[in-house]
Amino acid sequence: MGTTERTGDTGNTVPTLSPLHPPSPCLSFPPLAARGGAGGSLSAPPAMPGVPLLFVLLLLLLVAGTPAQSFPRDLVARSTVGLAATAAYPRFAGLRGDNGTARLGLDFQRMLRLNGTLFVAARDHIYAFSLRQDKGTLYPERHLTWEPQDRQNCAMRGRRQDECHNYIRVLVPRDAETLLACGTNAFSPLCRTYQVSSLAQQGDEVSGQARCPFDAKQSIVALFVDGSLYSATVADFQASDAVIYRSLSPGQAPLRTLKYSSRWLQEPHFVQVLPYGPYVYFFFREVAVELSALGKVLVARVARVCRNDRGGSPRVLERRWTSFLKVRLQCSVPGDTVFYFDVLEAVTPPQTLHGRPAVLALFGTQPNSIPGSAVCAFYLADVERSFEGPFAEPRGTTWSPVPEDRVPQPRYQPRHPQAPRDTPGCRRHRVPTPAVPQAGLLRRDGTRCWRCHLWGLP
Repeated sequence: MGTTERTGDTGNTVPTLSPLHPPSPCLSFPPLAARGGAGGSLSAPPAMPGVPLLFVLLLLLLVAGTPAQSFPRDLVARSTVGLAATAAYPRFAGLRGDNGTARLGLDFQRMLRLNGTLFVAARDHIYAFSLRQDKGTLYPERHLTWEPQDRQNCAMRGRRQDECHNYIRVLVPRDAETLLACGTNAFSPLCRTYQVSSLAQQGDEVSGQARCPFDAKQSIVALFVDGSLYSATVADFQASDAVIYRSLSPGQAPLRTLKYSSRWLQEPHFVQVLPYGPYVYFFFREVAVELSALGKVLVARVARVCRNDRGGSPRVLERRWTSFLKVRLQCSVPGDTVFYFDVLEAVTPPQTLHGRPAVLALFGTQPNSIPGSAVCAFYLADVERSFEGPFAEPRGTTWSPVPEDRVPQPRYQPRHPQAPRDTPGCRRHRVPTPAVPQAGLLRRDGTRCWRCHLWGLP
């Protein structure tokens, strides 16, 4: 638990790869009835009386060759709820006598539903609400206070007093009886373990570096898988060292992404982490290094690492991921000119969509573009298939596919006994070129949405 991470990289600097700007393999998402059922087959209409069959066939060919319409119409929401309607529900405004909360607000950071209890991580506090209590009241049945001890040093580093609190950004179950909580701790992140039943601290606190951001405004996703903590955030005060990190692993040294490598991660904003099969997937948006000629362009990505990755040798990628790969998530409106929704905002846990596991993702438009939002569905089988595609590398100002004979073989497989741990090429080949195609699209123009909650699927 107390293993410390080395700060420098070993080995020679080798240029890495990044993806090509992908074509548009996206599909439209009409209702099943319009697609002729789940199989999607369409039948030709019967010929009209008195009209030659040849004329009908020619007409069908002309209709099939007609260019698609530009933007389909927005779908109408089934129901909407205004802010005024929430006034009828009970509200929690802070602990009685807590003047700090009355002045600054609650600053909710995370929520976790576990065993009939809703845990809410906020600024300097964790609240536990019983979901079985009277619906007319809303007050925590237990809580803990965790304030930073060195606010003076935080202020000396140029931060405002209201920033020098402990914003609890990580709250994840460690096992059936304990929670891991990590807070910014006045820009000196720390992690503690608490009992679920009593919120009593268990064991010693550990460093929160690479497990929790320094600033509450920075992104963080975290999850325990097989007893190890997988986290993605920034690992330094300047927010220049983006990291995907595995730590707190029994009997194993920590693993992380390569430091300060724009080909691995470039100003990422992490939104979700999911275990699926032998992999752990990280969903995020980042600045596309392969599109730098167009300016600062954001794209949506999904990265994966193998759950049994042991890291590289002392010669190459020591204590670094050898299985890290990332691909682009493509959410777009098809047509003669493809319109992309590239700014990933949220991703749901895996759901069943038409009998297949899938995730729903909320997207927005580029900050300097017209406002718009979309929800796209992605089958997890399509995500996995995209990681098997060809790679790309920079050649001058363009990006070109890498010949297959130059890609390290065998490709890293989760159970392969001879994974390329010592091959320099496994440090370079990180991004397959095909984007993950969307399985469906819902749009809303003129609005940017920031959160996505899944209430139910047909």
